[in-house]
Amino acid sequence: MKKTQIALAALAFVASTAAMADGVKLYGVADFSMLNDTTGTYAMGAGNNAGSILGVTGSEDLGGGLKAGFTLESGVSFGTGEIVNGGAGGSAYQGIFNRQSNVSLGNEMVTVTLGGQISTFVATSLTGLAGVTGNGAFVPALARITGGLGGSATSATNTTGTAGAFFYPDLATVNVNLNGISVTAQTKIGSETSAGTAVGKYSAYSATTAVGGLNLAVAGMSQQSAAGVSGTAYTIGGNTEISGVTLRGAYGSGSSTTYDGSGYAIGFDYPLSGALAVGYTYAKSSWNAGDFATAAPGSQNTIGLKYSMSKQTFAYATYSNFSESSTLTASQSGGAAKSVSMIGLAHSF
Repeated sequence: MKKTQIALAALAFVASTAAMADGVKLYGVADFSMLNDTTGTYAMGAGNNAGSILGVTGSEDLGGGLKAGFTLESGVSFGTGEIVNGGAGGSAYQGIFNRQSNVSLGNEMVTVTLGGQISTFVATSLTGLAGVTGNGAFVPALARITGGLGGSATSATNTTGTAGAFFYPDLATVNVNLNGISVTAQTKIGSETSAGTAVGKYSAYSATTAVGGLNLAVAGMSQQSAAGVSGTAYTIGGNTEISGVTLRGAYGSGSSTTYDGSGYAIGFDYPLSGALAVGYTYAKSSWNAGDFATAAPGSQNTIGLKYSMSKQTFAYATYSNFSESSTLTASQSGGAAKSVSMIGLAHSF
């Protein structure tokens, strides 16, 4: 009996390994931290620097330079095993693959992707915002430069056209790479969910390129809620390295039916040693609360340390201070606070 079980287990392992080797890859990031803020909250958190995810992706060479592919990706809490970090909560867009669930077809020049995807507006903003300080700085800074139109942790997945969307279902995306410039355009398909619930409209575009050692990006978006409230926003950002120091910055502006505003962020990353790096981000906004806006006028200062134990594993410590108290500024701790500190460990695979 034991020999039979061992043989079956070995056969299953060989079969699964063969399937994974055939253009399919399992990937993910396990990011877990401990938090403390000025409201007296002590908590565990996931995805506070790198984003905790679990995904499967694959591609097939169809010949003639044409490739077909797919991506299925979940946001996961490695503390509780729950679907988070992109999860839809009580919205209509729920399920295991709450971040991405799409298929693609294309070549080196043009690729078309259909299904659940990250907003290219949000993804492109990483060019001027992402660094050692990670999500603890990126999430509130993004909302600060776009007024919440680009995304906030309070509403990570959009089915109704509300603010704060990182991930959208039913997107059609076209990406074109030409002479060192990558241009992406996407739009939300359909006016209702499978259950018949009315949803909002969404479209976004982005363009990225590198000039010498300078990486540049521009992005824009427009959306309209099911109730007819509309909003637009754009960002421009970039990063470059000078004498070992990575400098980064971004500016955003936009408006909705009843308000407008703008914001900016600047920062740097510097390697203190071969394994230890320090990062700093400052962001300021002039947005007023309104239809879509979740960003109150104010500023943030975030400083972080990152210690790389290997190419796949790093420890981090981050401290953020905000000029105003709101759920936006302390979104990573889930409460209204003027400062948040955290320590954590992240591993990618």
